Amino acid sequence: MHIGIHATWDAYNCNADAISFVDKVEGVLHAITDTLDLKEVNGSFKQFEPIGVTGVILLEESHISIHTWPEHNYAAIDVFSCKAFDADLVTEIIKKELLSNQVETTILKRGSLEMVKNVQKVLR
Repeated sequence: MHIGIHATWDAYNCNADAISFVDKVEGVLHAITDTLDLKEVNGSFKQFEPIGVTGVILLEESHISIHTWPEHNYAAIDVFSCKAFDADLVTEIIKKELLSNQVETTILKRGSLEMVKNVQKVLR
């Protein structure tokens, strides 16, 4: 058992228009949080000139972020959540919204509950 799941997606061959500006990129993150039923707390996005976006949304469950490089047709997306979620759903949203035909997913299990319990025993 783990405290959270941290999944990352490397989206290649994205449509440059889909990842160049905040309005579209922010919409992708909202689509992901809506689909996964994650609760948004606050968000912040940075528009780079002439193109490119960095954005993060703080979630009750942790966070979601995106960094885009339209000049390379590439986007990096992360979701870290203490609530279990279906990474395949996120992959499908990324492919559809960013018009990417190559998305690589990495899933990390964060915070072993067994290790946490062992540390708590040592501290007592």
